Amino acid sequence: MKSTFNIFHILIFALIVILVIPCDANDDECGRMANDFKRSNEDPNFGVKYSDVKACFESFPYDKKLAEKTIETLKKSLQGFYIFLSQAKEPPKQGFSFRSMDLTDTFNLINEMKDAHLGFEPYCYNIFTYKQQLSLYSVINNDKQIIKIFDDEIDKNTIDCEVTHIDGRPSLEVIKEFANTIPISRDSGVRFNDALSRTGFTENGDLIKHSGSFTNRGQLPENSSVEYSLKCANNTSKKFKRGWKIRPQYSNTFNTSKDYWNTFCLLNNNITSSNDDAAQKTYNLSECKMVYKTLISKFFILSDNKTGVVVISEVDPSDDDFVKEMFELQNGFNLLENNGIKKLVLDFSENGGGSVELGFFIVYLLFPGFDPSFNLDMAVTELSREAFFQATSQSAHEYFIDTSNIPPLINISSKESIAIWAADAAYSVTTIDSSFDIFSYKNPVTNEHFHTVEEFIGNNTYIRGGTPTRYTSKFVNRYSERLSVFVELLSGNFFNTYEWKSEDMIILTNGLCGSACASIAQRMAIKNNVRTAAVGGYKDTPLSYASFPGGQVMPFDSLMAELNLAGLLQNEAFADLIPPPFLINVDFGFTLKEAYDIIDKNNLDKESVLEFEYKPAEHRFYYDEISARDPSVLWLKVAKELLN
Repeated sequence: MKSTFNIFHILIFALIVILVIPCDANDDECGRMANDFKRSNEDPNFGVKYSDVKACFESFPYDKKLAEKTIETLKKSLQGFYIFLSQAKEPPKQGFSFRSMDLTDTFNLINEMKDAHLGFEPYCYNIFTYKQQLSLYSVINNDKQIIKIFDDEIDKNTIDCEVTHIDGRPSLEVIKEFANTIPISRDSGVRFNDALSRTGFTENGDLIKHSGSFTNRGQLPENSSVEYSLKCANNTSKKFKRGWKIRPQYSNTFNTSKDYWNTFCLLNNNITSSNDDAAQKTYNLSECKMVYKTLISKFFILSDNKTGVVVISEVDPSDDDFVKEMFELQNGFNLLENNGIKKLVLDFSENGGGSVELGFFIVYLLFPGFDPSFNLDMAVTELSREAFFQATSQSAHEYFIDTSNIPPLINISSKESIAIWAADAAYSVTTIDSSFDIFSYKNPVTNEHFHTVEEFIGNNTYIRGGTPTRYTSKFVNRYSERLSVFVELLSGNFFNTYEWKSEDMIILTNGLCGSACASIAQRMAIKNNVRTAAVGGYKDTPLSYASFPGGQVMPFDSLMAELNLAGLLQNEAFADLIPPPFLINVDFGFTLKEAYDIIDKNNLDKESVLEFEYKPAEHRFYYDEISARDPSVLWLKVAKELLN
């Protein structure tokens, strides 16, 4: 729908209301906050005053020219490349909740699109963390959904008390209202889960609390404190107010508002994160034992001695660890198989994504006979069209790969070392420099790579949001699916073929399985018929098992680097289309590619955009006071009910 806001109101309410340089005085609004922090001698228990932070932010007057320049950068970026620009105008399908809009008119409403790949965050207003020093969770008691205290760092006596009201209103109503402001998912139940506390694993395998975004925020809350009304043991009542503990996320110092402005608001590549993490409480697992761990995954055997649990908490290892992680994952699955494990719970909760290639590899490990990919496309605009031509004209990838990237043969003394070298070589030589290089894609129908830009662009116009919009031909990545095949061919069938079938597995998530994680879960569910289960969310309301599958996120800095590499930033003919660089310090990114869902497996031409298809889990579970803190209890319940 068309926004009724005019451009002046948009600029006023947008986060990008940027500012003229304030005065230079130690006792100005930001200076007072800095002085208090210095006097604390970096005491970890010290918190900045809410009133000082608010006054500091409000001290920056409005700069219309700077705001308009920021709007121009956003508008040209989205008009040139954002794949969902037209579809964003369409109302959500049943099961989803987000605001349909014309993004070229309503930049201040970007978060209401609920596309977690689309984000605009100025550093200027995201410097501090705001913590209640308590966390909340939800359970179903006597067929009623309630909110309870998960943990309290100040008053342990409140733990597991029911929170009946927050700021004088029913607690569930307040949490729902807050959850609807979170951009993490188009599913309101997933946003509800994100607002509340849950557990997750560290890289070392410790089970810790994730506080939830309601009580642990990154932007200045509306009020300086929150009032909680509790009902505790023996129906005793308690009411208290809790202020926000406010700490800086970065170690850069400032003395005045001018310092703050120059350091955090204007362009600055030297912002340093602070080491402000206190030791976290760890929780125990009662119904399993950990048998293997990698950087991104943990492998468990449940107390029934026949079910294995694989927790994959991310798919984003560093480039240096990428190939090693492939083999580590294989080792974990091998260990489960060698221990006689017959069933698998695949827990993808709390997984924000990462590498699509590694996601493909995980699918390949369990289903080596199936193509793990979905069809993709990109928007065709005047600017993206030229990017395709220029990037492809500079590509060396049509008929050969860059063999200079093959690593040297060092310490090759075993079958496994040969396999690791082969995988490292395959990963290195198939790395593509540009998302706009059409030689890095292939036609899913012919299985041949595209030979010309014209062939790649094709002639595909779809009506999205009432707007005729051009898209490229459907494609899949030319090399990423071949990564594991390279390894198999070059290393003598190093990888095992497991005996587990689709019916022996269950995917379990809290819906917070996004991006590359969504690719793993949805490929297994849609293409390999693995059953799905979701935990949490709203009572008696279906819950998605994955969120924001998108296709590929493009950070603004990466976009500008690719356009520069293609020579477009120097091309005067496209000067009016190229987004100008930001003059403020900001994180901005958007979805470049979209993935397609197969609606009818008997008619592969009938597809829909996966991002906008509501896919609730087939099975549903809820947390209780025990399983909220001990996921092994939930795993065992899922195994008993669905895998026996």
